[in-house]
Formats: sequence, structure tokens, C-alpha cells
Amino acid sequence: MVRAGTVLRTLLLLSTLAAAALAAFTSSATASTGACEREIQSAAAKYGIPEGILYSVGLTETGRKGSLYPYAMNVEGKALFPASEQAALQQFDASSRGGAKLIDIGCMQINHYFHGENFSSVEEMFDPHRNVEYAAKFLRNLHDRHETWTMAVARYHAGPNNNPAQKQYVCRVIANLVATGYGKWTPNASNFCAN
Repeated sequence: MVRAGTVLRTLLLLSTLAAAALAAFTSSATASTGACEREIQSAAAKYGIPEGILYSVGLTETGRKGSLYPYAMNVEGKALFPASEQAALQQFDASSRGGAKLIDIGCMQINHYFHGENFSSVEEMFDPHRNVEYAAKFLRNLHDRHETWTMAVARYHAGPNNNPAQKQYVCRVIANLVATGYGKWTPNASNFCAN
């Protein structure tokens, strides 16, 4: 049986990102012109994702304000920004040999353990086009399954039984929407993220 508090929190979460998404549609902001950002623009259009949402997910994932980084990695919770693709590949190899399983890769931080089988190689996972394309398709599938961008974004980062991580992540994505000019804080979003 679903508790009323859980339903209320879920509804508030849905309304929060929905308001931010609506603001994203009305904003004239565009992503900057780096390799990841160019791919964000085309993948958002291809998969019918509000550009601001896809871009803000990328910013939240890479942990950098103002730009995405194609060689970004997160190894077992530690953010790394190798200087080149070659350095990133060397870091991946060293981390794998060292026993790391949870390694997020590239512009959109695609997890190698869970999604690597969908790529022909680790090099392909670092390719901005393939990385962003896969992330956009994955986010679109999450939206189709859960019917809202809020839940799609929440599930992009954390599984269905991790509400605290989902809330924190959604609030970080909204903060990036606002910081990049794609949205604005609404009273509901502010209250939701303040608690």
C-alpha cells in the first residue's frame, strides 16, 4: 500500500521539474559551443527532450559549471578530469585493473558497468556524439516509462528505491537549469529543494 506522504512527495517532485521544464521551453538560452554541447543540441532535438534538461543533466553529471567535459570520469565516487582522451583511457585501464567497477564516462557520465555493453569499446563511450546520443535515448526511454521529465531525470541518476538521492539530484539539475538561463526557481521548486 502506498502511503499518502510518499504520494505527496512524488507529486511535489513531479511539479517541481515540470515547472522547470516549462521554463526551459520559454527560454532563449542555448548551450555553449563545446563538443558535448553541440551533441546535446542535436540529441535533444532528435529525441524530443527539452535542451535545457539534457544540458543540465550533463552539467550535474560532470560536476563542472558552465561546460561539459568529454573526458570526465567518476571512478567509484571520485570525479576525475583527465587532460585528453588518451589520459582518460589510461585512467580507465588503471582503474579497471585496480578493481573499480563503477566508472562513469564522458559528457553524460555513462556508467561502464551498467551500460558498457551498448558500446563497441571504451573509446566509443568517450566519443561525445555516441555518449550524448546514448544518454538522450536512455533519458527518452525513462520519460516514456515514467511519463514525466522529473521522474526520468530522477531515475537517470538513481534507482527506484533511492528517493533521497533522486530528490537531491533533481534539485541539482534544477539549480543548473537556473544557473544556465534555461529556467527559474518557482516557489514549489524552492520549497521542495529547501527541505
